Amino acid sequence: MVSRPGQTRPQDLEPVAAPRNIEGALWMLASGATFTVFLTLSKLQSASFDPGFLAFWRSGVALIVVLPIIFQQGLGIMKVHQPGLIFLRSLFGTFGFALGFYAVSDAVGLPLSEFNAISFSRALFVTLLAALLLKERVGPHRWGATLAGAVGVMIMMQPHLGISMGMALALGAAFCLAGAITLVKSLTRLHRPVTLLIWANLLSSIMLLPLAIMKWPDVAPSFQDWAWIGLMGVCGVTGQYFYIRGMSVGDASFLSPIDYMRLPMAAIVDWGLFKALPGTWTWVGTIIIVGATLYITLREQRLYSAAKSSAAQPPEP
Repeated sequence: MVSRPGQTRPQDLEPVAAPRNIEGALWMLASGATFTVFLTLSKLQSASFDPGFLAFWRSGVALIVVLPIIFQQGLGIMKVHQPGLIFLRSLFGTFGFALGFYAVSDAVGLPLSEFNAISFSRALFVTLLAALLLKERVGPHRWGATLAGAVGVMIMMQPHLGISMGMALALGAAFCLAGAITLVKSLTRLHRPVTLLIWANLLSSIMLLPLAIMKWPDVAPSFQDWAWIGLMGVCGVTGQYFYIRGMSVGDASFLSPIDYMRLPMAAIVDWGLFKALPGTWTWVGTIIIVGATLYITLREQRLYSAAKSSAAQPPEP
């Protein structure tokens, strides 16, 4: 059969690579396990060192890890087009993980599993901030799911009984990290992810340096202390890399639920090391938040697939 001019034949269509969901799932599980180790080391080290000091070294070690990329590809990789948004994104991210350090610290004492449960509210904050910062159009389905997730947060935190300092810090961390995620969605249109990663850790190191100097321990850390701090920083940046790698090779709708494995992983650590488990209302609130987030993710993926399928249809002869 001879095709007419301008008509696309099925065999001319470029094949779309099938998502490697099993590989993506393994990357996501590795990310969850690595982040759990990162939080565990943060909590253990906070018994001897101030969380502000540890937060600085989390960024500092991550910056050291990405330095070879700069040496290999040159300073051109650091070129930016939206310096104001780059700074704002780094500000959100720095506050986010610094608040997280304080939330799980030995002094505040929020269990790792509760911190992870509250962190799942990030997806709901992203919806709110995308509407406010990026002027995205948010429909009634996403607003409804966001409100349902907010109810889950309220159930988990039980404000009528008083909100603990750890819960407040964890919620603040979730909001700030949602701000960083929201701005990344805009910045990746003009910047490579590795460029954003380099600037995020460079600016975070600069922002946290004064805090690290003020909170520098009176007794110099031993070689073993530095080894644990270094491992903590490496786990932080590798966990982030594993997450990005997993999402890049698989379907978001398939992989997003796997990220929730962080909760049972953290619960195992809480029970094994600290003899603590989240209460009933934490689990109830988590189920509501996870359900609302999954609804948003699955619906967005369906809409995206439908639009992609419609765009791929050959024109009428």
